[in-house]
Amino acid sequence: MDEDIITMVNEETGEEIELRIIDNFDMEDRTFGVFLTITENEDEAEIVILEIIEDGEDTLLQSLDESEEDTVYDYYDSLCDEAEAEDESEG
Repeated sequence: MDEDIITMVNEETGEEIELRIIDNFDMEDRTFGVFLTITENEDEAEIVILEIIEDGEDTLLQSLDESEEDTVYDYYDSLCDEAEAEDESEG
């Protein structure tokens, strides 16, 4: 089994969703994971950002509040833009 893949269950629908972790970052003393949904059709894959919460020995993933989604996604976009600009300046 690939340790970069996790399965989440939607508590409302019971639907299982497989996610592959592709990145993580810190923002305002919180840690977030960037995940790619695993689908049969790669064109339908989506990027999902979840908060990673360490609770003793357990690691929990929590969905973002709607009120903070734009802020967190925009922050991650800016990190990607900075990394891309840095790569271009090195090359």
